[in-house]
Amino acid sequence: MIFTAEALVTDLDGVLANSNAVVERAWKIWSAERGLEEKRVLRVAHGRRTIDVLRIVAPELESSAEVARLVKLEEQFEDDVVPVSGAAEFVREIPRGRWAVATSGEEHIARTRLRRVGIVPPPVLVTAEMVSRGKPDPEVYARAAKLLGVDPRECIAFEDAPAGISAAVAAGMAVVALLTTYPASELCAAAGIVSDFHSVRLSEQQRGPALRIELATS
Repeated sequence: MIFTAEALVTDLDGVLANSNAVVERAWKIWSAERGLEEKRVLRVAHGRRTIDVLRIVAPELESSAEVARLVKLEEQFEDDVVPVSGAAEFVREIPRGRWAVATSGEEHIARTRLRRVGIVPPPVLVTAEMVSRGKPDPEVYARAAKLLGVDPRECIAFEDAPAGISAAVAAGMAVVALLTTYPASELCAAAGIVSDFHSVRLSEQQRGPALRIELATS
């Protein structure tokens, strides 16, 4: 499967950094503290801003204090963040100015996780604080494309969660999904699915769109 694009936009958690264990541990502790059903919380925890998860599972508790507690919990377990296989090598191949990160996480956590997995943050890094509506709303991806100076329809997004896929598709982007967080059955809105970045080949084109992405699909 082959795609062409002017630019690439990636999610962070589950795409560049495998932070699933950290995110789930934080939400489990928080759920126990608040007397909430753990499974119900974890069903929606991935791919969304913390504030948006709170609005779904405990709107009565939605507050800056709750967000701060969850951020603090994640910070305690940052040593458990590990690279997604092949991600650092892949992004190093992207031409300068042709790549952005669009994440549901807070900026300081995003920068910490990128450094931890050996990735230099790109100039365009769109985080939870920069948008008024989080994934699955398309705002985060539309903003990333705008800052890159590229039409969203000329971008390829890399995602791992249904909320993120919906956001990128709504922005007009084709999506490549990674099987790092959800099974393929929950990623069917993506145009292509791969296990990790070792299944993605990137090259520059001589004519037309700047980038050529070839997938060895799962």
